[in-house]
Amino acid sequence: MNKRMILSMVATAALASWIGIFSSEPVHARIKLATLPDKEAVVVRFDNPNAVLVEEERTISLQKGVNNVDFSWAGTNIDKGSIVFRPVDGSSKVEILSTLYPPGEAALTWEISSPDARSEKFRLSYLMANIQRETDYRALVSKDEKTCSFKHYFKIRNWSGGHFADADFITRDGKTFDKALSQGEAKRVLVNKWETVTLQKEYVYDLTRHSEGKVMTDYVLKNAKEMGLGSIPLEYGKVRIYQDDGNGTTAFTGEDWGRFTPIGDDMRLNIGIAQDIKVEFKKMVNNVENRRGNVYDTDEVDEYEIKNFKDSEAVVSFVLRVDGEWELKNDSAGFESFERTDNETIKFKVKAPAKGTPVKLKFHYQKKNVW
Repeated sequence: MNKRMILSMVATAALASWIGIFSSEPVHARIKLATLPDKEAVVVRFDNPNAVLVEEERTISLQKGVNNVDFSWAGTNIDKGSIVFRPVDGSSKVEILSTLYPPGEAALTWEISSPDARSEKFRLSYLMANIQRETDYRALVSKDEKTCSFKHYFKIRNWSGGHFADADFITRDGKTFDKALSQGEAKRVLVNKWETVTLQKEYVYDLTRHSEGKVMTDYVLKNAKEMGLGSIPLEYGKVRIYQDDGNGTTAFTGEDWGRFTPIGDDMRLNIGIAQDIKVEFKKMVNNVENRRGNVYDTDEVDEYEIKNFKDSEAVVSFVLRVDGEWELKNDSAGFESFERTDNETIKFKVKAPAKGTPVKLKFHYQKKNVW
């Protein structure tokens, strides 16, 4: 046997020995998200405004000793820092020893110690982005505009890269609905309905809402049980408003964005400009008084003439604002009531007679310490 043959045999034996050494170790193939044991339960919660919380349960077969379980989320928008993995049974003897993140991969590996061969149920939780959600409402107003039915819808669109074959979706107010939701799919569900909600119609003059001084028409819904609502805070969302015409059909009145409305607060919905109520403004007095160097006071009288061309009396709310420090003078007149809602805002209620009969609101105030 020559030297070359001997070297070849040695190399072959070394290679066989090297392969034997490594093949004797267990090989842990990465278990991809799609090939993990089937999800037995999935809950998707919408508590966080920027991401949803997904919780899923899976039963995994474990061998006695240390097991490696790999989780991959390639192509899905999972926040890896939010992933939590734990046995469902809090008294289980199964222990999670470590969590390893392979570099450059959307994946991680758990080392799990089991005292024996068993099937163990685990709960896997994580935050997932790009599941868009929005709230919208539908109000059907009675012909006399005193009540309405109010429906609350929840719409979701899945851009996360994940697929939910069967999941419990839970809204922020605790409503649960079962849906399958594939990547790119959108669904809209009715989650709340209030049949008879007391409605208040209000005409509002407010220059911060309409700079030309037009009178706005609002529907006001108080989120309170005595008014037919009050079971949950109402989330921000678009409200589409329809009215019953008394003949079995409905007409679209308009739409507005309802602000977030806690229990006890009002949701105000604008349905347009009141074309048959006109307001004219005149500055009657604007005097400078008590000048002290660069500081002075003013005495001012604003007059608003209201004409209501409707066939019935209307109550108009005037929301007026005065900057700085000021006080209302006693000879202000022409209003049924007033409320000073904050330091710079006062709200008058004025009764406007029908058929164009003019009525005037006199707002007399003194501004102090004007620079």
